[in-house]
Amino acid sequence: MNKFLKGILEWKTYVCMMFTGSVIIFWLAACFQGWEGIPLASLAQLFLLSVIGSLLQGIMFTEWVFKTMAYLARLLGFAVIFLAVLSVFAWKGQWFPAEEFGSWLVFAGIFLVIFVIMTAGYEIYFRITGKKYDGLLGERQKKS
Repeated sequence: MNKFLKGILEWKTYVCMMFTGSVIIFWLAACFQGWEGIPLASLAQLFLLSVIGSLLQGIMFTEWVFKTMAYLARLLGFAVIFLAVLSVFAWKGQWFPAEEFGSWLVFAGIFLVIFVIMTAGYEIYFRITGKKYDGLLGERQKKS
């Protein structure tokens, strides 16, 4: 399979994971608001947001566009751009009273908390995976 198709399959997986995560987060917020379901328009927004967010991840966290950007710069760039995109969706989708400044602070705070948790989760996963593969590589080198 060529590199492009492999990238599309990987991107599709990330879209699905991001959509699932966003639906769970939206569902939790809806439960706190006393809603009994998620409107179809909101699901469509979350799907489009997942497509955009996954493309942004591909741009920021691979060498597809930026060849030599530091990880911290990639992380901060992604956070700022994605928060801007997410804010437009929240404003246009009327996720909360946009005229209230406090609502925006809560929104940004929730984004920050989720972003830190997700980033920490990825870091832990990659460190564990890296140690596993380092161990396997060491075993193979000893056998050679």
